[in-house]
Amino acid sequence: MDLQKAILERRSHRRFTDKQVFPIEMKDILEAGILAPSPKNRQPWSFHSCGPIQKRLVADILKDKIDEMQAASTDVGSLPISLRAIEECSDLVLVYNQYSRREQGYNENRWKADTLSIGACIQNMLLVAHSKNIQSLWICDILFAEEELGDLMETDDELVAGVAFGIGMQQNLPRRPRMELHKKMSKTD
Repeated sequence: MDLQKAILERRSHRRFTDKQVFPIEMKDILEAGILAPSPKNRQPWSFHSCGPIQKRLVADILKDKIDEMQAASTDVGSLPISLRAIEECSDLVLVYNQYSRREQGYNENRWKADTLSIGACIQNMLLVAHSKNIQSLWICDILFAEEELGDLMETDDELVAGVAFGIGMQQNLPRRPRMELHKKMSKTD
């Protein structure tokens, strides 16, 4: 698949069918992630791939978090939509920064570089999934439950995002609006 075409056609899917993604396809997706660039080749990402039982436990944690937030009159935002995607998807991958809480002398500049690298890692995974006709959703609502998810995954690494993979209920979703390039460019003379 042409890269430019993949970038133009890839969409975030929030509803999934019950069809499963083959393990070999998930391996290819994760391997694309680890090929992402990172300053000084730090490769700060680590993954926790959630099988059916862990995925259900993640969903239970998020349900509890929604209840807790609603009881405190806190806006839950799009968390229920993300929860439904997690429940429906074939595979859920939690993406962590393995250095931010462990590395001596870790500072804001390293954190920025590592976070950008992890973003590139996730983008690689999304594009390879798209090339295999596997749909995905990059989820940050799970950050509300970082501590609880860390306990479940037995890690104290920094949770950066979750990515749901599966076969989307809808194909050819419309393109979401983007601001025109000239509105994002500052002019220098």
